[in-house]
Amino acid sequence: MKILHWYYDLMNLYGDYGNIVVLKKHLIDQGIDVILDKKTIGDVVNINEYDFIYIGSGTESKQELVRQDILQYQNDLKEYINNNKVLLASGNALELFGKTIDDKEGLDIVDIKTMNTIDRYTGDVIVKNDEIGELVGFINKCSIINQNENIKLFDYIFKDNNLKDNDFEGIRFNNLFGTHLLGPVLVKNPCFMKYIIKFILNNINVEYKDINYIHEEESYEVTLNALKERMSK
Repeated sequence: MKILHWYYDLMNLYGDYGNIVVLKKHLIDQGIDVILDKKTIGDVVNINEYDFIYIGSGTESKQELVRQDILQYQNDLKEYINNNKVLLASGNALELFGKTIDDKEGLDIVDIKTMNTIDRYTGDVIVKNDEIGELVGFINKCSIINQNENIKLFDYIFKDNNLKDNDFEGIRFNNLFGTHLLGPVLVKNPCFMKYIIKFILNNINVEYKDINYIHEEESYEVTLNALKERMSK
């Protein structure tokens, strides 16, 4: 199978490359031969070659460079997502898939509008999805997302007081997943890693094998328990 780490050089804050490194290892552990491509601005991208695409987070200026480049793939990405291929966008990469970022055109794949702000919103969070479970992470952004609840990915369980946004977090449309959670989000949350891998394997007709990663689970539990202790104070 083939996976794409797109804009790997521009959208790679907070160790986001770790998501793709660990995901690849887990897929290999599932018995899959994995080809990892890294593409950026100026490279030719045949989107339909890939079974999974990942875009990480970047500064606002780099997000704008990517926005200008990725618009040429708008129709291909719509087809990819309508065909239930799997794509994960973390950090402000998810904003690219909405209608607008301020007054600038987005990919218009999901019904969200992003408004950049002077203030920066940061903090630790716990979120929940009934299918996935509880996730931990950190959010660092200077934007507000206007979206309907019907495409949310997570509900907040806990967030620091300076996080001003909706009562829900992230986007889900078909197998397009977007979240502002950083960390990196897949590395910090084994339940989310497993969830994404199951969708990828289902698309290539491979049965998921349940493999325990004890150190990843232990690290997740330590972080979750520490945040819940803060939440109870």
